Amino acid sequence: MDIDMQEEKNIIGCYNKTAADYATQYMDELSKKHLDRMLLQAFATENINNGKLIDLGCGPGQTTKYLWDCGLTNSIGIDIAPVMVNVAKQLNPQLQFETASMLQLPYPDSTFGSAIAFYSIVHFNTEQIPAAFNEIRRILKYNGQLLFSFHVGNDVVHLNHLLGHEVDIDFHFFDTAAIIHLLQASGFEVIDAVERQPYPGVEYPSKRAYIWVKTK
Repeated sequence: MDIDMQEEKNIIGCYNKTAADYATQYMDELSKKHLDRMLLQAFATENINNGKLIDLGCGPGQTTKYLWDCGLTNSIGIDIAPVMVNVAKQLNPQLQFETASMLQLPYPDSTFGSAIAFYSIVHFNTEQIPAAFNEIRRILKYNGQLLFSFHVGNDVVHLNHLLGHEVDIDFHFFDTAAIIHLLQASGFEVIDAVERQPYPGVEYPSKRAYIWVKTK
């Protein structure tokens, strides 16, 4: 299963256009999100000796860099937008970044010990989510761990403008229980699942979910 070509072009186009402004807006966002920091620190500590980490949908590399600073330096960030990847490389020259799609990851089976995907599934619909989970499951080692986040709900938010640029892109919200069901169907075991209220004035006002799983 693959993203519809027009939609994929829209996603790439959106983040190619907004890459520099996106980095300016979000590179320091974790300093304002204490739960995100706590979870990432715990994830880094638990996976620091488990092999290479992949940051899926890494954007300008803010989360990849945070994990690096936590000691998880054996890592790579991937993003579907080449301009965004170039921005990530410029901002974080000590880190590794590549252009790739989460639905067709160019890595052999069992390559990575851990993975994160912060708000990286938001452009997938409910039919595409299982394909993404199956790909992540494929590239993770046995007992490999995944930590990811998303907006909670049933909305689809369409944007025509983002950070001063004209775009044509949808953001999907998901029910946490439904996502857990899909994870289990893809061969993951849930370690933890947490929801929180939005941070006022810091982010889009939606409830957030964080799910931590491992392969079986």
